[in-house]
Amino acid sequence: MPGSPVVGEFLSFDDVVVVPGLASVEPSSVDISGRLSAGRRLAVPVASAPMDTVTGWRLAALLARAGAIGVIHRNMSVDEQVAEVRRVKNESPSIWAEIPKAGPGEPLASLEMRLEEAGAGAAVVVDGGVIRGVYLRRGVDAGYWAGKAEALRVLYETVRPEPTLDDYGRLAVAAAVSPFDVGRAKALDEAGVDVLVVDVAHLHNREALHSLARLVREVSAEVVAGNLGTREGVLDTLSIAEGVAGLRVGISSGSICLTGEVAGASVPTLQAVLNARSALEELGLHGRVPIVADGGIRNPGDAAKALIAGASAVMGGRIFAGTEEALAPKVSVGGRLYKPYRGMASRGAMAARYAADRYSKPSKAIEEGVEGLVPYRGSALGVVAEMAAGLQAALGYAGASSVREAWEKGRLARVTASGRAEIRPHDVILG
Repeated sequence: MPGSPVVGEFLSFDDVVVVPGLASVEPSSVDISGRLSAGRRLAVPVASAPMDTVTGWRLAALLARAGAIGVIHRNMSVDEQVAEVRRVKNESPSIWAEIPKAGPGEPLASLEMRLEEAGAGAAVVVDGGVIRGVYLRRGVDAGYWAGKAEALRVLYETVRPEPTLDDYGRLAVAAAVSPFDVGRAKALDEAGVDVLVVDVAHLHNREALHSLARLVREVSAEVVAGNLGTREGVLDTLSIAEGVAGLRVGISSGSICLTGEVAGASVPTLQAVLNARSALEELGLHGRVPIVADGGIRNPGDAAKALIAGASAVMGGRIFAGTEEALAPKVSVGGRLYKPYRGMASRGAMAARYAADRYSKPSKAIEEGVEGLVPYRGSALGVVAEMAAGLQAALGYAGASSVREAWEKGRLARVTASGRAEIRPHDVILG
């Protein structure tokens, strides 16, 4: 007699909390570096998602300068994507290279106009040839002058700009590719892309896996395979596609993903990380094949939970969608600034004709993503700084001095519904 089809219980980020542990170092000394792939170290273990309202060359270059990495979306022609990769490679690795300079006495209106024309979200305040601070745009607010004590602490003490570089000292960049598009993968490889990120909603498919195996053999760039959600999916992927250098995990956790509703299928990102870790530990590969937690990362706390669970890096779309450097244009609604943000299986993205092969054949004609607006939040530098500082604090609470130590010492605990309510702001009127 067949058993029950209910195989278990899945955990999401809101279901758990980080358990405080004995800390051996101060949070500012926690090493948060991780990996996107086996050979691609990140000083800040964050990657931007390959979405056509998020990651183009500008965001990718800025993230690499700040120690993270961008994944160029593939909703464009091969030649266009190759040009985006080459543009990143031709950019200066200095974090200050493309940031406009401002004098301490420049009128705010003049500076805002210059930043708008340059498509920049920040300016370096220089006085007498010395950097005195940084001006960060903050959406509807006029922005604020961050003096040396604040701005340089955030950008140097927290982020400690250690650019993500290739073997030739150029900015590192990743690019998305379908497992079926070997031609695109080879063109990107020849253009110097560092990592190819497989971009399919459900990689655990025999045809997709065998195509991936061929793709890995045909390129010299490292390949991160995904998306995966189950232990079996990871084991089959590594068995069929030898040479995979990383795993992108999480199914239907993104804020603009409808797959869980439309198809009823989902593996929340935290659970996907736990499943992948279990498979890799069985093979003796955890730590050697990085896990990239993709989807549902809203803040440093979510990212920290993913790292403690076994991830080496996290990938985010929404956290970068509202930044100045993201691809979508700013729009004004009710006096406030926003940026459009859409899923890669939304009607708009599908109408562009390039995203259809991301989804399995039965769902090609159905939307699995939504389109909307997210608040404009200024330069992505601020996002990276916030993520870095938050991760240091969170891993410090866990009693870990590094990501690898977080795998060994970090603990997560289930929390009840009332517990979730208690640990959030409550019983006050928030301004």
